[in-house]
Amino acid sequence: KLMQTALAVRDVWMILADILVFVLIYFVTMVAVVGGFDAWLLLPFVAWVLLYIGALRFFVPRLARTAKAQADARSMMTGRITDAYTNIATVKLFSHAHREAGFARSAMREFMVTAYAQMRLVSAFEIVNQVLSVLLILATTGATLLLWSQGQIGIGAVAAATAMALRLNGISHWVMWEM
Repeated sequence: KLMQTALAVRDVWMILADILVFVLIYFVTMVAVVGGFDAWLLLPFVAWVLLYIGALRFFVPRLARTAKAQADARSMMTGRITDAYTNIATVKLFSHAHREAGFARSAMREFMVTAYAQMRLVSAFEIVNQVLSVLLILATTGATLLLWSQGQIGIGAVAAATAMALRLNGISHWVMWEM
């Protein structure tokens, strides 16, 4: 953990800078383009951003706590296994094989408890993200088709706004995993 901290801190800042620049440029451009078609088309995107930020605020801290617990459990598991193999001569001389296997197995079980907890959170986050993306695509497509049917926007606006909503689906997954 000690040796990886400096690299992790650097990676966090690089990822945040990368995400902020990319998302900021994309979102400002998208708002300008979609808002140029019709201001009502911004409503699904603004609602999506607010809900997405809410999901990030809910899941990321919980995932951080779970990841810390998992890192500690992994460290303990690795330490126990390494200890058993490093001192194999002493273990064979003074210990019982089942006791050492049970010691390592208990560390593995503790690690898996944290891994399961993390995967449950990731699955829930992925489901929420997917639902938000589908709702954005449906709301954007519905709004554009409604405005198009009333003659307020052209078919190009329908295609462009829907394409931007579809692209946000990919971006939201990328940001989710980076966070």
